[in-house]
Amino acid sequence: MSYVIQQRKKIVIILVLSFFVVGTLAIFVVRDTTQFFIEKQAEEVAKIVATFAKTARSVYSDVAIAKLKSDGYGSHVDSEIHEGYIPIPAQFLKELGRATEQNTANLFHYRPVSRWNIEPTQGLSNDFLKWAWPQLEAQDQANPTGPINWQPISRIEQENGGNVLRYLTADSATSAGCVACHNHYETTENVKKFREQAGTPLGKSWKQHQLLGALEITIPLSRIEQVAEEQLNRAVLWISAIFIGCLALIGGVYFFNARLHRNLENLSWEANHDSMTELLNRRGFEREAEVLWEEATSGHKEHTLLFLDLDKFKAINDTYGHHAGDAILKAVAAQLSSERREYDLVARLGGDEFAMLLPYCSFDVGELVGKRVLQKIESIRVDWQDSVLTVGASIGLARMDENSQSVQKVIEQADTASYLAKKSSDNKVVAYSDTLNSRESSV
Repeated sequence: MSYVIQQRKKIVIILVLSFFVVGTLAIFVVRDTTQFFIEKQAEEVAKIVATFAKTARSVYSDVAIAKLKSDGYGSHVDSEIHEGYIPIPAQFLKELGRATEQNTANLFHYRPVSRWNIEPTQGLSNDFLKWAWPQLEAQDQANPTGPINWQPISRIEQENGGNVLRYLTADSATSAGCVACHNHYETTENVKKFREQAGTPLGKSWKQHQLLGALEITIPLSRIEQVAEEQLNRAVLWISAIFIGCLALIGGVYFFNARLHRNLENLSWEANHDSMTELLNRRGFEREAEVLWEEATSGHKEHTLLFLDLDKFKAINDTYGHHAGDAILKAVAAQLSSERREYDLVARLGGDEFAMLLPYCSFDVGELVGKRVLQKIESIRVDWQDSVLTVGASIGLARMDENSQSVQKVIEQADTASYLAKKSSDNKVVAYSDTLNSRESSV
């Protein structure tokens, strides 16, 4: 497999892993953000509920209780046994909370609570209140000069297998009437006895704007989370579909490019190789030899070219046919390939002519290689029908160095030397020489 294909595979794998990691992180981020948004929205709802409850109590005090006071009555903690009196604001707020909870199908519920409660149902009756109330008390001031900037206390808890928002917001003494009323209750015998039973200090006294009580608001998140989960699942499906689509697109592009690359490689191979022997053809040989020629002419390197012209090949073709000749050509190609080093160039230049270019090989060593190649070719035996076919070769050598004019010129020199070798009766390896035209070397 080529280096380019390997690199493309690595890129595809990296892209697939990147899409997977980014998609997974995106889902986690969306899920976490959704949960954060749900909790923040629940807090906003709690603020609205608190504002609504306090506003309703203020209207109740300013309208109903004020009207009764002007008629000589008012509000009383025991209004059920005092004719002409209605419940105090805290009792009204508690009943309003109960009614609201029923009419909203338990979407939320609230109730007034206090450490200084005047009935058991309004005490600090759960872990959340015991944890949150001290944090509200820590915000109180000994001598407030105006409304205190109370910060609500909240946390998410588990209830009946689902998440709920617990929210506690201060309900301070907003008017002098509230202060006077609650200070009076703390002096009554019933409240004193209630404080003693609860272990709460006696004699509590308030000033305006100080902490009287608080509103405990509980908002179940299960319905909101269910809707959010449905939306998130829909988003996950879309993300998955996009992810799969991107993978399919990447896969399609990759396989298209891989197929195109294979086709181009095949075309390039076919353009530069002899289809029968699978050796380089003349075009491919000259193109690769050009690199070595440039190296030789610029870097004082020496290479040796062997030009092989087969003997008796035409007689084999004429006597036994072209298929027999093809078998001989394949056998010669196999022998040449077995003699080559990894970086040697071996080619069929056309017909029965072959070439070997030996990089970084001196002329003297090239002659030795030529003799060994000649022996290999002469050892070829091809069984054909009832005959055994043999073949010989005439080999010409040419030097490729800094004085070489071109690849084509070196090939011409080696071709000339092989021609002289073919004309010789006993010399089959001839090295080209500029001064002597050629010199013969016997095997």
